[in-house]
Parts: sequence; structure tokens; C-alpha cells
Amino acid sequence: MHRRSFLRTIGLSAGALGTAGTAALLAACSSPSDTAGGAGGPLPQGEPALNVINASFETLTGQDRRFAFGVTTLENEPVTEGPLEVYLREVEGEILAGPLPAEFYDQGGSALGVWLTSFDVPDPGIVELIAVNGDRHGAAALRVVSPEQAQAPVPGAPAVSVPTPTTADDLGFATICTADPPCGMHETSLDTALAEGRPAVVLFATPAFCQTAVCGPAVGTVDQIRQSRQDAGDVAWIHCEVYTDNGQTLAPQLGEEGWGLPTEPWLFTIGADGVIRDRLDGPMVDVVVEDMASALVA
Repeated sequence: MHRRSFLRTIGLSAGALGTAGTAALLAACSSPSDTAGGAGGPLPQGEPALNVINASFETLTGQDRRFAFGVTTLENEPVTEGPLEVYLREVEGEILAGPLPAEFYDQGGSALGVWLTSFDVPDPGIVELIAVNGDRHGAAALRVVSPEQAQAPVPGAPAVSVPTPTTADDLGFATICTADPPCGMHETSLDTALAEGRPAVVLFATPAFCQTAVCGPAVGTVDQIRQSRQDAGDVAWIHCEVYTDNGQTLAPQLGEEGWGLPTEPWLFTIGADGVIRDRLDGPMVDVVVEDMASALVA
């Protein structure tokens, strides 16, 4: 797939963290109702005063699903202080959950930082996430899909065995790591790790040619966690660039014959049995990545 085609698929995902225009597109067109339908306290009335920015391409159905999002004022000023609570609502309908707590994480290098919450989403469809900060509120649309509908590989599925560029074999990549300085996650190829039955943490991201505010910091965050862990040597930590050249040609590892990723960045943890344990797209919130890595070797 050509670079331009790939970027078009990003649409309203993590790239929204970078611009006010996309934030406005994601914000709900009308305000929430004045009550929470029995699922919580009253919601603010009036016109939205916040942009709520969906940072994920798709959210899977299930329990305790993590969700990262950005919040700005209508003047595109980041909202970084709470308290901030969230509700889930059917589009222009019933409140499904809330109020739920959200915590802010100042991700180094990110333009906005992100808020993190979690919730249960039993059914697929489009739902609204409503963020309430004092007397201000805003909303964003969430695309919730079942694992069978997902466009990216899901937990429980076998990992796709593909070679990834290493310091010993660049596989024709112009640069195996566009981070500056390069990360330390190019010692083992993914197909080798899977063949050896090693657990793996695999990140698909391109710092130099990132079209969003999150994929550059993603590599640094994951690599710092790798360096901080005493068990890092027991796990294959792997980074694969998105493009084989200067941001023009999509790497086959991400294409239809590889992982079939619709956006970037994506992080996957893979067990010793070669099965995907967990996944994360958009902002690589350090506490989430740490939890994913810990669960992999628990």
C-alpha cells in the first residue's frame, strides 16, 4: 500500500491528537441531556465547551477496556487538570455507564498528554464518550467492535510471523529505526522470536515520519520501559518502522500480507505460545505498557 493510501485509513484515530480541526469533527454536535438516566448524577446542560478527542482507531467489546483520549477547550488549549469524569452514552440516547474516573498522564513529547479511563462495553456499535470537567463538557464518538469485526489483530489470535529489521539484517529498510537516537529494540526479528517460543513486545511506529502527535513518543516510551525492566532479557522487544524508505512505501510487515494494520502506532504483546495477549494503539501510556509487559511474564 502506498503511504498516502495508508494515511487515509488513519481517519479519526490517533492523528486527532494533533489538530483542533479534527477535534471539532469528533466533538458531538449537541449537548448531553440533563440527567444520567439513572446511571449517575446530572450532566451539564448547554453547548459543549470542550473538544474530546478519540485517540484510538477501534475499541473492542469486553470488560474493563482501557481508553485514552485528549481534551481541549474550543480554543484548542489542553485540559490537563481534573477532576474529570466520563460517561458512556448511546448516540443521542440512554446513558450506559458513569460517572467513571479519568486520570491525566503527561506523556513526554506529546502535544496534549492524555486522559485514561476504563469501562465495560458489551455490545458493538457507535457510542459517545462524554467528558465532564466542572461545569464544562464535551463528547466524542467511539467505534466499538467485536473481535470478529476488528480491523487489527486481537487478543487470542495467533501472531503473524514476519521478519522484522534488525541490526544484523535491515531487510532493505533505508533506516531500521528513525528515532534519534535509535531505540534498542532491533536485536531480534519477530519471526525468530516466535520460532524460539519467546514472549514478545512488538511495536509498529515511525518517529521520523509520524503524521500524529503520538507515534514519535511511542517508541521512546516503550524503549524506556524495556530498559527499566529486570526481566527484559526474557522477552523479545521489537520495533518495526512503518515505511521501508523515506516515508513513501508501506512496509510489508504492516500490509495485507503481514499484520494488516489500518493505522499506527500499534503495540502487541505475544505469549510464548505465539498467541496475542494484548494490544494498544494510539498513545503509549507508560502505565498501560508496563501493565501489558508485566502480564506477559506473570
